[in-house]
Amino acid sequence: MSVARDFGPRPGDARWRAAIERLRAGRTRIAHIDTGLAPHPALGFRDGAAPANIHMDLGVNFHDPEAGTARPEATLRKGAGLAARLTEWPDHGVKTLSVVLSDQPALRGAAPGAHVAPYRVANGPVFRRPARTAHIGAALDHALRLDPPCRVASISMGNPGFAGLYEWARQALAGEIGMARATRAAINRAYEAGMIVVCAAGQVIEGVIYPARFARTIAVGGFDRRGARFIHYPPGGYDDAARVDVWARAVGVNRAAAHLGPDGAPVWTFAETEPDQGGEASGTSYACPQVAAAAALWIETHAAALDAFLAAGEGWKVVESFRRALRRSARPRQAERATPQGMGRIRVLDVERLLATPPDAGGAYRLRDPA
Repeated sequence: MSVARDFGPRPGDARWRAAIERLRAGRTRIAHIDTGLAPHPALGFRDGAAPANIHMDLGVNFHDPEAGTARPEATLRKGAGLAARLTEWPDHGVKTLSVVLSDQPALRGAAPGAHVAPYRVANGPVFRRPARTAHIGAALDHALRLDPPCRVASISMGNPGFAGLYEWARQALAGEIGMARATRAAINRAYEAGMIVVCAAGQVIEGVIYPARFARTIAVGGFDRRGARFIHYPPGGYDDAARVDVWARAVGVNRAAAHLGPDGAPVWTFAETEPDQGGEASGTSYACPQVAAAAALWIETHAAALDAFLAAGEGWKVVESFRRALRRSARPRQAERATPQGMGRIRVLDVERLLATPPDAGGAYRLRDPA
């Protein structure tokens, strides 16, 4: 299996490089809604201090503030019991954000230096009853109230709703179904305000999970790359072009990670250097932040046209114009599936082509159904 270490611009991607430089100014912020952050050097932390582009003071710990801090800091500790051991990955926020921010030889992210407000809403990407899905909505609403508000949200977590053949497992793990009403309302507010909410489509079941399943979000699927071949992720594939807006690399990502050593001190690793991991890191969790970074880069590239939508009170057109540009600029590919159908068609993210695709100021956009 090949390992992907570079999610940044290729040598000829001039638009992408220019947009990264504009992002460093901080006008466009990304709300990173996950398990919070630990001070991994790959994110730019030095001696435990956050870099200027990670706004720990703006983010919030909605998951367990009573346990120590209201700041969105990851504990790197799992809860007690079998369900916690199976569903909690306290460094998940470190892993997903590294795909955006890392600027090291082991991993080049899609937009190093991008400004981020991190949120801690759970202790892992799969929601169980103790991890209320309402926290996602609370984070979205908080990110909208910032000055300036976050323009993009990256959410690499969720749950499948009714899980079909996997429903027995969901019930055994005390899983929640769908999303809290407060979170659905917050997704609607974000959409109407022009925040692009990017969500991982999932892979545990062969169907898009919540909140990616809501029409007002941007749903991101995954693929594996083996030379010139594209492989569906999950292998059975879900070619739900009506629900999935774009696909990005999701297998063999050399993302950063962290765990506590025997002495209780944090150990900073990458996928290739994790013990007992075999160098493999997979999940649409890693496809999602690539698209969230692309959304922020696109907003910076086409700020004037998008500001006109906001000034006219039509923020939702920012989201729909991004969705249209994302789909039009993506590379059509045939991806192999482990199903009788054999091959399926996907749309592969191409950031440079996306940045060259401006919003259609006079286009006819469809207001999507509420979450």
